[in-house]
Amino acid sequence: MSEALKVDSIAQRFAESAGHGRERIPKYVRLADALLDAIESGEYRPGSRIPGERDLSDTLPLSLGTIQKAMNDLVDQGVLIRRAGRGTFVSGAEQQSTGDKVAKSDLVHFRFRKEGSDALLPVYLHAESIERVARGGNGSEQPWERFLDNEGSFVRIDRLLKVADLFEGFCRFYLPFDRYGSLLERSTEELSGVTLRDYLNKTYNMPTLRFEHQIRADLLPDTICRRLTIPKQSYGTAWQIFGRSYRNMPASYQEVYLPPGHRPIELLEKLE
Repeated sequence: MSEALKVDSIAQRFAESAGHGRERIPKYVRLADALLDAIESGEYRPGSRIPGERDLSDTLPLSLGTIQKAMNDLVDQGVLIRRAGRGTFVSGAEQQSTGDKVAKSDLVHFRFRKEGSDALLPVYLHAESIERVARGGNGSEQPWERFLDNEGSFVRIDRLLKVADLFEGFCRFYLPFDRYGSLLERSTEELSGVTLRDYLNKTYNMPTLRFEHQIRADLLPDTICRRLTIPKQSYGTAWQIFGRSYRNMPASYQEVYLPPGHRPIELLEKLE
């Protein structure tokens, strides 16, 4: 689609947004919603460039200030990223990785630094299993069921996390089956050496834009202790990561377990 057609498409979405009693909604909010609709529909993929503010002002019946306010709102939400001298792009450009090694800058929601240094430690991720899990039937909701608010089953991806040659951790990643069921057709090799955030963004147009954390020191489950080859009843770090996508909607749920004595964790709320 040419740049002119993309601008026309946004203008049409903006014009349609005036209906259904939305006339009183501020114009910059309606424009931000129109741009977000275009992104959610796949018209703009992760890493693609959004038309410039002046290009939009030439077509839309809006002031440049209103357009800039809408774009800034989406930047603040993490939907768009500004690149100096290049323009504005949809968040989540495809990462590059080698083997099982994930680019250090891609572990945005938790990462580790070398002791006494600002350098990030390399992290290796290896997928061990991909399976479908049903909702519990005993009347008590599990945390991922409650957060993802899905009536059906879930896809669970188990991965081993190795931080340099220092220690190992274990991750469990949950997604709604009705949207991500085709992940069961993927091999564990395909989901090794990637950050799932970027994989889901590229494959399903579902980026994770914001993270919430609940972290605690606790007795690790026996299954986790066995997998990390540490004694049963070991204390370690356990935390939940709640990923949110466009419009603050739940996107993913992750559990991470680390053994005692691991390096300090650096946590970030959203993409940089």
